[in-house]
Amino acid sequence: MISPATSTPGVGQNGEPLRVLIVDDEQSMREWMRILFQRDGFQVFLAEDGVAGRDLITREYVDVVLTDIRMPRMDGIALLKAAHDIAPDAIVCMMTAHFSRDSEEWRRAREHGAAALFEKPFRDVHLVTLQVRQLIDARRVRHERDVLRQAITSRGFVGIVGRSSKMLDVFRLVETVCRTNSTILITGESGTGKELVARAIHTQSLRRDHPFVAVNCGGLPETLLESELFGHMRGAFTGADSNKKGLIEVADKGTIFLDEIGEMSAPMQVKLLRVLQERKYRRVGDTDEIAANIRVIAATNRDLAKMVGDGGFREDLFYRLNVIPIRLPALRERAEDVSLVAEHFLAKFTREMAKPLEGITPEAMALLTAYQWPGNVRELENVVERAVALETSDRVRAETLGDHLRDNRPATPMGERSTGQAFPAPGFNLEEHLQDIERSHVERALRQASGVQVRAAELLGLSFRQFRYLVKKHTLKI
Repeated sequence: MISPATSTPGVGQNGEPLRVLIVDDEQSMREWMRILFQRDGFQVFLAEDGVAGRDLITREYVDVVLTDIRMPRMDGIALLKAAHDIAPDAIVCMMTAHFSRDSEEWRRAREHGAAALFEKPFRDVHLVTLQVRQLIDARRVRHERDVLRQAITSRGFVGIVGRSSKMLDVFRLVETVCRTNSTILITGESGTGKELVARAIHTQSLRRDHPFVAVNCGGLPETLLESELFGHMRGAFTGADSNKKGLIEVADKGTIFLDEIGEMSAPMQVKLLRVLQERKYRRVGDTDEIAANIRVIAATNRDLAKMVGDGGFREDLFYRLNVIPIRLPALRERAEDVSLVAEHFLAKFTREMAKPLEGITPEAMALLTAYQWPGNVRELENVVERAVALETSDRVRAETLGDHLRDNRPATPMGERSTGQAFPAPGFNLEEHLQDIERSHVERALRQASGVQVRAAELLGLSFRQFRYLVKKHTLKI
């Protein structure tokens, strides 16, 4: 988005003037608006009614059409329809002295794709040219989103959106390593899209015609995880009434994705290490070995190198997994992608909910881009989904976003140092203070995740097991 403080409203990204057509049957209004828009750098075309406006659009390219609603020969609604047939990319805004957003005229204009409604006479002439520029910027973002989505989808990056240098580096690395058989370790905070990247690697790999199997290592107890991964024989343990294939066997000739690998217990680490070293494994309760023809992609939001130093993760397994490391940047590290990702989710949820929203208001987008997104892309997705579900106007407004965005109180990730605060007074109890902060974060995550503990855990960068312990520790009611 282009900030009004640093850009000229009427100048495009290429330095060329933006082209606006003014259609009004009052000559004084046309001339006054011509002066207004030319002063701000626009190239201006004038037409005295809808017929003249339609004819001009057939001859000249224009970025925006501002048309009065009530005119002789052809009114603004008819011109709106004609403009969308002749020049689908043109942004059409309506003007009227009979201002009412509840009027039948405005309802019809919205149904046919009008982008905005301006009341005549204008209360603030500078806001008119600024809003026109913002509509053009929003169109550009949508166009870039669609082009980028088509490009990255055709290359296998389904659902991954980004144009920042850090994300382009990720795309290039994935394209480089996807056709190898090397083990890959994807790191990054919760909600950055690690599984999407793993799926993209598989989709472009030589194993793409075979299964992609995802396993959450932090969501299963050790005994169940062993049975899920390796399978078991009938009678191997209580309840094992028949032989069962493990997920490694299900993923034969394909890819197995081990998410939250940092939560894997020490005994299971030993068993996985053997699979990586010897490409063989045994079902639980069996003595025969099975060949493991799989590619392993692991992911974690934890610092495995630090865990190795602390004795919480096997060094030999870490090096077996970390053959090709891919780090996904947090959303706050690629703030230039926020508007693009938000527009991506807006298109997704308006389609799913069959709600014809036309975009995100500049005020709402400013809140989205200023926020720090501790829950990363997943949190942004949840915010946009909620906004689309609750929005009653034609665009997502700031009023529809969550309180933590509207109040401009971006959440501070746990562990980030606060600055500028006075040192505590005598008698301050640090332990109690930290417990209060911990409880507050858990409660806030639960509220934001609508009580879904798995989502709340992801927002805090915790495994489900760790989050469940904190809920019990603070005796929180779910």
